[in-house]
Amino acid sequence: MIHFFVLVPRKRGMAPREFHDHWRHPHATVESRVPTLRHYALSHRLHTDRLGPAQSEFDGITEAVFDTVHDAMHFGEEPYYERHVEPDEPVFVDSSRLVWMATEEEVLVPRASEQDGADHADALWLHLDRPVSVKLVQFVRTGGSPDWAGEPDVDLGRRIGALRHVRNRPSRLVHGDEPPFRGVRQLWWPTLSAFEAGVAGGTDAFDELLDRAGDALTLLVQEERYLR
Repeated sequence: MIHFFVLVPRKRGMAPREFHDHWRHPHATVESRVPTLRHYALSHRLHTDRLGPAQSEFDGITEAVFDTVHDAMHFGEEPYYERHVEPDEPVFVDSSRLVWMATEEEVLVPRASEQDGADHADALWLHLDRPVSVKLVQFVRTGGSPDWAGEPDVDLGRRIGALRHVRNRPSRLVHGDEPPFRGVRQLWWPTLSAFEAGVAGGTDAFDELLDRAGDALTLLVQEERYLR
C-alpha cells in the first residue's frame, strides 16, 4: 500500500479558523468519497512551544492511503475528484506551495503493550478506534541526516510516551532518486495533554529525536480520520 502525504498551506489572507473549518467541511466530506481511497485523514496543525517558528510553514497535512502506486499517482485524474474536489481547492489552499510525497510504511510500534510497561488504558488505545488523535510528524528534508532512522528510535518514542510509532520512506517507484524528503516519522498520543506530559517526562529523548533528523520540518497535529 502507498501512504500519501500532502503538506497544506492555507490561502493567503484566509483566517486560520476559516481554513480549518472549510477543510473539514465541505472539502473533507467530499474528498473522502474518492473511490480509490483506503484511508483518509486530515492533520490540523497545533502550535507548541516545543517546536520553532518553522512549524507555521504549513497549516496541516492531508494523509491518504491507496492500494497501488497507480491509484496514488492517478488520484488527480479520478473523475469524482476532478468533478467535486479539485474545483474547491483554490477556495482555501495556496496550491503553489503544496508539497507531497508517496511513501511506504514501516510500523515500529503498532500500539502500546502492558508487557513493555504501558498501563492498561494505554494498552487498550488504538488510533483506528478513535476519530481524533494527536501526532508528531517529522518530515526529514533531503539535506537532513541519512541516519535519521536508527535502532534507538523505539526506545526514544516510548520515553516520550508515544503509543504508536511509524517511519515512512519515499516510494522509489514514484520519486526515483529525487524524493522531496528523506523520510517521515509519525508518533501518536491519545490527547494533547498526553503529548505534553510524555514530552515533559522525556525531554532528553524528545530533543534527541529532533536533533538526529538534522534538517527537518516537524509539526504537532490533531489527526481527524474520515475513512479508516
